[in-house]
This record gives sequence, structure tokens and C-alpha cells, in this order.
Amino acid sequence: MMMDWMVKMSSEKTLNEGLQGNDLRGHIKNIVSVDQYKSKLGDDKNVIVLAFKIRDKFPAQDLSQFLESALKLLDVDISPGPDKEKYYSVYVEIERNSNSYATIQRLLDDTSRLDDEIGDWMFTSYENKMPQPWSEEAFNKSVISNAYDYEIKHNPEAAQIAERMKFLNNY
Repeated sequence: MMMDWMVKMSSEKTLNEGLQGNDLRGHIKNIVSVDQYKSKLGDDKNVIVLAFKIRDKFPAQDLSQFLESALKLLDVDISPGPDKEKYYSVYVEIERNSNSYATIQRLLDDTSRLDDEIGDWMFTSYENKMPQPWSEEAFNKSVISNAYDYEIKHNPEAAQIAERMKFLNNY
């Protein structure tokens, strides 16, 4: 299949000509992982990691470069090899804060322009391993977007301290 978005040079290097609408058609899986991977750069209480599944190495590299230029992101990285289904993962790290949903929505919107076959986005999360339709309500039920709440939920020691502080405040 001839791919107009990539010119393969004789030296085995690739030259990306810049992605345009539908350049990654048929390569992007419509299920994105949210908050199921550990952050490479920061503390998990401050970072949400997304993972897009992309068929083939070069489209994964192209998506990675595209996303890096799309928004202010903490990091974008590609898995070293494909999974059992021959998909590469493109990991995106964003800040865990009150704008997390809007940031992810923008990433999904921008990514949808590269593949009009995606249709509706689905996502899995730490709390929900089964894919569910992407929506703000589902995101808010499944993903903790506040560092304090994340720490309380995932650190038993922090939860105990919070309970003691709550007791002392009510005393």
C-alpha cells in the first residue's frame, strides 16, 4: 500500500511530510486507555497516562509527533514493540487537574481528524477494565482528576492521615 504521508528513503530513515486529514485511516484503535499506566516522568498523583493503540510502527511515530505538537503535554512516548495484536502503544502524559477531561477531549478530537473510521471513542480506566463510551460523566466516575483525592484513594497511609484530620476538625 502506497502511503503518501511517509516517504521511505533508501537509508531506511523516514521523512514525515506532515499529517493531514485521514492520513492514519485504519491504523488507530478507537479504545484509549486512561490512567492504567504508571507515569514515566512524575508522581502518579499528578499525572494521567493515556495509551492509544496504533497499528504499525511508522504510524505510531507519526501520531506521537502529531500529539507532541498539538497541546502542551508532559510527555509522549511509543512502546518499543507491538503487542500480541500487532498494535504499538503511544503513551501520552498529561497533568492530573480540573482540566484533564478537556485536555483528553481535545486530544481525541485532534486524533479523530487523522482517521475518520474511528467513530465513537471508548475508554478503559483503572476503575473500569471493560471499554465504555467516552463521555464527561463516564470520565468523572472512572478517573480521579484531583491529586489530593488520588493520593487518598491509592495511599492507605494518606487515607489514615486524612481520617485523623477529619476527626480532629470535628472534635
